[in-house]
Amino acid sequence: MNAHGTTLAVVLEKPEQLVLSRLALTDAGEADVVVDIEWTGISTGTERLLWAGRMPPFPGLGYPLVPGYESVGRIVEVGARSGRQIGERVFVPGAKCYGEIRGLFGGAAAKVVVPGSRVTTIGENLREEGCCWRSQRRPITRWPRMHPAIPI
Repeated sequence: MNAHGTTLAVVLEKPEQLVLSRLALTDAGEADVVVDIEWTGISTGTERLLWAGRMPPFPGLGYPLVPGYESVGRIVEVGARSGRQIGERVFVPGAKCYGEIRGLFGGAAAKVVVPGSRVTTIGENLREEGCCWRSQRRPITRWPRMHPAIPI
């Protein structure tokens, strides 16, 4: 597959500083898929601690970071060995595709690049309540509708 350019993403640059940034995406390989994200979960545990600057050291976490936990989206490109098809609606458990910007879970972006083996196909009839665990502790954030005035 070829280069996919950039994506618009929420970036936690440092405690209490969130920005929208256009980030370079890692090139997708033959086993990868490119997913347009529809929504993502936000942790009021881990991400709240990161926001406040109180997160204990943990591998893969730190600043700058693209937040977002469970994500749902649609595959728009597939590698020859990804085992996936364009158009599949999938659950994405995490993405690390932003170069130097951390993304342990990294779902708060318009587009992600992930191995096809990491995504799970979900039904078209499921909405955010059925796709992602939802509670007071982990609200759902729609993407890109959460920022309708920003062109993607």
